[in-house]
Amino acid sequence: MSIKKIWKKIDENSQKVALLNELVREGEKFQLTDDQEDAIEWLNKSIDKAKRTDRFLLKAPTGSGKTEVFFRVSITQAVEKGNVVVVLIPTRDLARQQADYFQARLEGTELEVAQLHGGVPPRQRTKIMEQVVRGDVRFVVGSAMLLQHRKYRKTLESAALIVVDDVNAFDEEEDLQHLRGIKTPVLYTTATPSAVERFLKAEKVFDNMFEMKQMPFDSPATQVHDVQASWNENIFSQIDMGQDILQRHLDEGSRVFVISKTRARVPVIAQYVQDRYKVPVSILHGEMADSKEHRRRMRGKKSVTEDRITMMKQFRDSKPAILVATNLVGSGLDIPMADMVLVTDADHFGEAEIEQLLGRVGRRERGSDAVLIRGTTGSPIKAGIKVKATTRVRKGGVVTTYQIVGEHRGRNVNKRRVI
Repeated sequence: MSIKKIWKKIDENSQKVALLNELVREGEKFQLTDDQEDAIEWLNKSIDKAKRTDRFLLKAPTGSGKTEVFFRVSITQAVEKGNVVVVLIPTRDLARQQADYFQARLEGTELEVAQLHGGVPPRQRTKIMEQVVRGDVRFVVGSAMLLQHRKYRKTLESAALIVVDDVNAFDEEEDLQHLRGIKTPVLYTTATPSAVERFLKAEKVFDNMFEMKQMPFDSPATQVHDVQASWNENIFSQIDMGQDILQRHLDEGSRVFVISKTRARVPVIAQYVQDRYKVPVSILHGEMADSKEHRRRMRGKKSVTEDRITMMKQFRDSKPAILVATNLVGSGLDIPMADMVLVTDADHFGEAEIEQLLGRVGRRERGSDAVLIRGTTGSPIKAGIKVKATTRVRKGGVVTTYQIVGEHRGRNVNKRRVI
């Protein structure tokens, strides 16, 4: 198929997908923003004339449409150079979502997309790698597993382009270090480059950066409600503090995120909101099996009977609906008409995490709300000393590291796994 026909089909598919996912209203035409068009043009030109060791940065606020940008850049690079494009995603859930994003827009173009992450059975991964070698698969959407195992190194080194989406969520020591020295152009994307500033400076990406600022929707600003609770406030009381706003959004047919600081609380909160609001409730955390097949392979090692794919499908297909989850939600999940997020124990999360969580809502013309329950988590840090929280995804879990900044800059004060 010619490149002209490929792009015509992609544009047709984009309109269908935009309507299906409520990105545009009935009768409206899907179109790129000026920022998106400029970013696509700049990146393609820069990558075309770059050395194989050059690195690039796409800085874009959450909800600005960076996925559509690197999707279109990936198409151009894969078709023109005839090699695979590898897209690295911080979590399996988002990897599946991004693979679906590619597949839906490439339907009918004969360009194949494959997923490679821990949720894919080993035998299937082997078959996919054989397809990549033969040139039957042009796009691989995978997790940090592709960086951690040497058997994928050759694929990375022969790729036309490597895209690292939400680079701030990858672990610098375990994951990103494996990109150093690879002679393949790499495009990093993030809304918060400061979280991995040291690594990005070493990669010299700030010399090759495009910053997007324009949002695709004229959305009202998300209204943030800081609700003060008592130290160690009961989790059910915390949810009740946001019940008026939560009920209003459910009455409007919206989808709502309720965020827990630990995975152990997720099913408890889910049962509570299920009993109270009588709407479909899904759950998501890092200890869940990826799929029914994955759950069978684990042979009972996972502690829950639900699987991620089923739960996410239920949430996307239901209106109104509630998703109770850990901060895995902050790593890029894009749910149509998700108009509210309620964060329990909000002081437990770092600024970058809160920013990412708030970015899950307020992506439409509808009004959105974020309820942050404050004051429930005691802090051992003296007044006047700031704490910086840095989040990474490591082996399927979300790890948050806390550091004192200011007069004691750089001293680790706490490290914990939050899944």
